[in-house]
Amino acid sequence: MSRSTRWFTRPGSEDNSGCAKQHNQPEFSSRFVATPLRGRDAVPQIIYLLTLAAVGLPLCIRILLTIPLPGPRTTLLLSALGLVSYHLPVALPSRINIHPGFPLLMSALYCYDIAAAVLVVVPSALLVFVTGKRGLCNCLFNAGQFTLCLYATRCVGLWAGWQPGVPADSRALAAILLMILTYDVLNALLVTGAICIDTKRPFRECFVRTCLTQRKAMLPQQVFMTVVAMLLSSHMGDIALAIVFIGIASLRSQIMFQKELVVRTEEAETDPLTKTYNMRYLDRWLTAEVSTAADGKNLCSFLFADIDGMKSVNDRYGHDTGDNLLIHVTQILLGSVRAQDQVVRYGGDEFVVALPGIDLEQATAVASRIVQATRSTPFLAHGEKVEFGISVGVASWPEHGDTVLDAIRMADKAMYLAKNDQGDSVRSAAALRTSLPSSRTVRAAGEAISHDSCYHVDTLHEVRHDGQ
Repeated sequence: MSRSTRWFTRPGSEDNSGCAKQHNQPEFSSRFVATPLRGRDAVPQIIYLLTLAAVGLPLCIRILLTIPLPGPRTTLLLSALGLVSYHLPVALPSRINIHPGFPLLMSALYCYDIAAAVLVVVPSALLVFVTGKRGLCNCLFNAGQFTLCLYATRCVGLWAGWQPGVPADSRALAAILLMILTYDVLNALLVTGAICIDTKRPFRECFVRTCLTQRKAMLPQQVFMTVVAMLLSSHMGDIALAIVFIGIASLRSQIMFQKELVVRTEEAETDPLTKTYNMRYLDRWLTAEVSTAADGKNLCSFLFADIDGMKSVNDRYGHDTGDNLLIHVTQILLGSVRAQDQVVRYGGDEFVVALPGIDLEQATAVASRIVQATRSTPFLAHGEKVEFGISVGVASWPEHGDTVLDAIRMADKAMYLAKNDQGDSVRSAAALRTSLPSSRTVRAAGEAISHDSCYHVDTLHEVRHDGQ
């Protein structure tokens, strides 16, 4: 879109991964319209929003005046749970938002009729104007369109045999699913109309994206929770509503904890400068993805890369320029490999690249592509071109070692072979005449990988220095 229109609420997310990782933006899922309504294009949007509000809000008032509400305790409970629920979105691991308010909304409709359902959603839709999250036109439209959706859902439910307040039986499941479908589709239709006005895109394209594409990851969970909530509330009343709310709130807390754990783990396994992975991540990845036994079923090649001339760059231009050169080389490495390949900063100006499923010949071609990319992609400092190169050693597992650590060590030695041969070139472990490490050293390295990542890093350093 040409302007900062937000059609649906979404979890705050920001790509903090720098140059190393690309995360998909979260999809939008909640059915609240939220647009700033600026510029000449705002006029047709305002007309559409206010038209729906002019139809829905009088209907809302009429419902509250003509349809009896439940008892005072239930009315207060529904109002409170509605206000809280629609302000507590649950962000699933797939970055999709679901709201506890929808199961509560449909439960209130099924158990207490439409007036109770209006109390759940309409105050929440209007409250966001007070909290400053949305403008008045947005809030009026949301309140109106929710009322229209509830009214249509009630009509369909009555036609399908539903009776408010009557406990559900086995025959009620079809009516429940039909009511959920009616509300969901009509809500998507009304919101899609506003999206079409804003984006100037075909209605069919916007509707498919709004109703299905953006919601397919969370639709099964939402339907399941809503059906369970409606069935429970028809038999247990207020207690079921509280159970549903507590259950979804607990799910939210658990997911937030898991998300925090993932973030902390990612921070611990990410190099703070280049934002690529570090050796702690490589250790875990090797343990999970690559077998430690050379059974021939797995194949993985490794590149060991070292920047040529890094010390002279730091001495001449300063360490800030050296850090920028590291980031520059990281971008080249990431742009030269596949999505499933792993680029890891080993330390200093050295990188390890793991290439699963690639043999030595293919890995050598990748290394040559990296060298060519560094030659064709200049690095500037203070307007001056900085001369640098990259030496790359290549080895393949299980061809060049009984363990993956063995293969990484051989790639390291091949890199030094390239560096001693004037650098800025590629050398393969096939050119090495040195023997593999003793079985005792290999066994110690293999045992370290299964215990603790820190031990693995230390062991790998020790094996490497012994080879030098």
